Amino acid sequence: MMAKGKGHMKKSILLLAIIVLAGCAMPKMPQIIVIDDPLTAQQHNDLGVAYEEKGDYALAGKEYEKAIKKNRDWVIPYLNLGHLYYRQDKLDQAERALREGLRVKGDHPDLLNNLAWVLMEKGQLKEAKTLIDKAISVEDKEEYRDTRREIIERLKEK
Repeated sequence: MMAKGKGHMKKSILLLAIIVLAGCAMPKMPQIIVIDDPLTAQQHNDLGVAYEEKGDYALAGKEYEKAIKKNRDWVIPYLNLGHLYYRQDKLDQAERALREGLRVKGDHPDLLNNLAWVLMEKGQLKEAKTLIDKAISVEDKEEYRDTRREIIERLKEK
């Protein structure tokens, strides 16, 4: 009985080896490899906006990051990324994204306003006031004056 089992086992091992070798010899399925990202920074940013509007914040953030990588000198994706993080109450990340945008264009009033708002929320009122004053000096808009009023109110409460 044992001899019969050994012969059966040898056949099984041989059959398994043939199957494995045959599998290795089969052609692989074709793979699509994207060498260059065909989308522009603007298109990645727009895609991020669309994802954000649908509530898919993770994908929105990835698209804003791709837009930044495509064009580090364009401030809008930094602004959008900062806003996205702010919406999620990730104030440190929002601050970081907005500060990176300000390194690109230090007098961009929307970046200054949004960073002032983030810093106000974090309790850094003096720096927030300095930033909003700079934003207003670049462009006097009602929303910037609203931010300034809110900062002044919070400074009075301290």
